[in-house]
Amino acid sequence: MSLGVTHFAVGATFTTLLVTLVVPNVTYPRVWILVGGGWGMIPDIGQVYSHSVAWAFHGSQWADIFWFHRTLDVVDVSDSASVGAVAIAALIFATALAEHRSYRALGAVRNRGEPSSDD
Repeated sequence: MSLGVTHFAVGATFTTLLVTLVVPNVTYPRVWILVGGGWGMIPDIGQVYSHSVAWAFHGSQWADIFWFHRTLDVVDVSDSASVGAVAIAALIFATALAEHRSYRALGAVRNRGEPSSDD
């Protein structure tokens, strides 16, 4: 079973890529990224609310709807901090990509109507 931070980072990374590449005009993109990270942690509700249904859901194939939660738990059975670190590094990279793309788009909007330096 992976660490919670791993689930959050994977969910936030996938959401960042989705918001950046598929739905770039979504309002409040950073909020959606945080929601996506939280979405990846939902199957771990059994950690807070211990109930047999919550734990059964956590182990089911349906948990993969939450950004591949079950698959992460199967792949990372030892709660590896290394896997968590790689997930956080991927989130940082995806965030840098999103920010780069965002600022390039803002530059194009600011320069609209002005002659470019290439002319």
